[in-house]
Amino acid sequence: MFEELIKKRRSIRKYSDKKLDKKDLDRILKAGLYSPTAKNRDCLHFILVEDKDTLHKLSQFKKHGASFIKDAEAAVAVLTDKELADITYSQDACIAATFLMLAATDLGIGSCFVNARSTDDKKGLNARKNIMEILDIPENYNVECVISLGYPANDVPEKEPFEFETHVSYEKF
Repeated sequence: MFEELIKKRRSIRKYSDKKLDKKDLDRILKAGLYSPTAKNRDCLHFILVEDKDTLHKLSQFKKHGASFIKDAEAAVAVLTDKELADITYSQDACIAATFLMLAATDLGIGSCFVNARSTDDKKGLNARKNIMEILDIPENYNVECVISLGYPANDVPEKEPFEFETHVSYEKF
């Protein structure tokens, strides 16, 4: 069952215009809250965005790799409270993002992780700061990524794994 789910999980950048159900969105968000965090700190916060104008603004938060957000039905900004997460904010957010994307896949909803770290927009402005301004995020929070959500516009084949023998070592490299 889990193996089937991870084979289906793909980065989806082309979405249909089929609306997402609020119950499904809530199930995805709740799944993210089940993710582990360092020292079990309650540091996660998700912002669900469905407003088309805001999705369009988010699609421009960095120079490359976010334009498809404008065509998504929703997006989730994955945040961590810097005061609670300390040095583990990136890891905590990425684990939660994975839970969100796997939950979406389980519901037949496509998703794509859009990195907000160390990137700028077309004007050279910091991508994280752009997201913080767009979504009115307080300074004590960190934005790691935005997850786009929507039903895939096309059928997507299951992922073929990388070559096992060349990517796995036992005991030492």
